[in-house]
Amino acid sequence: MNPLFQATHSFALGSQTAPPSYNFTAIYATPSVFMQGGVDHEGNVNGRFNRGWSPNNVTKFHAQFSQQVGHNMIQAEQEYQGADFNVNLKAINPWPTDLTGIYVGSYLQSFTKNLALGVESVFQRPTPDTSEQITSYLARYTSSDKSWIATTQFQGAGVMTATYWQKLSERVEAAAELQVVATPTRRDAIATLGAKYDLRAASFKAQLDSTGKVSALLEQRFTPTFSFLVAGEIDHFKNAAKVGVGVMIEGTSLTPEEMGYPPEMQ
Repeated sequence: MNPLFQATHSFALGSQTAPPSYNFTAIYATPSVFMQGGVDHEGNVNGRFNRGWSPNNVTKFHAQFSQQVGHNMIQAEQEYQGADFNVNLKAINPWPTDLTGIYVGSYLQSFTKNLALGVESVFQRPTPDTSEQITSYLARYTSSDKSWIATTQFQGAGVMTATYWQKLSERVEAAAELQVVATPTRRDAIATLGAKYDLRAASFKAQLDSTGKVSALLEQRFTPTFSFLVAGEIDHFKNAAKVGVGVMIEGTSLTPEEMGYPPEMQ
């Protein structure tokens, strides 16, 4: 559909740790413009605006306004996708007079069809008298048949993250992540394993990490516009468990024939 307009109402009830909540979101999109805005029951407002000047050049803005102190945020981003490279510039809460804020620049270059290397630098200036810069390096290797991807990222603060994803079959995917922190004040490592299995009308996801957490999510789609979700998490080390259910209802402009309904259901 062009243009695309979508409105979403979502709410959460029954949580022992969070109060009931309600969110309203609206989306308007064309081939070159994307706008999204939302508001919740507490009056917090967020918005997103993307403008594609060309298939390779995109400008993005994101804003968030809250009644809580320190939760307001404005972000501007410019991204350019070349034939074999990607450049991204980002500014978070910038203030032009004293140049305070957070500024991020990244560059990713493909050297072969399988190997890509990149660098990212983060410059933080919370006040005019204090500043900090952190540079990280990353590598990504993709198999020739696109069936698996391996990445590694090194940060100057002593943090290393490695990930591996593989598509085992048309319906099964698996992934692993290892994060190692080696700083003068902290030495820690967390390993995570995850899997996804797609059924004909359902999707099952499971995750296990080295901290003792086991989580799973089952999404059952009864019709193209109605889904039922069941999620659970068990923390063996803390002896805690969570379980939740959800319902997702979507509007559609498709006819019964386009959605594949048999004649007796139309």
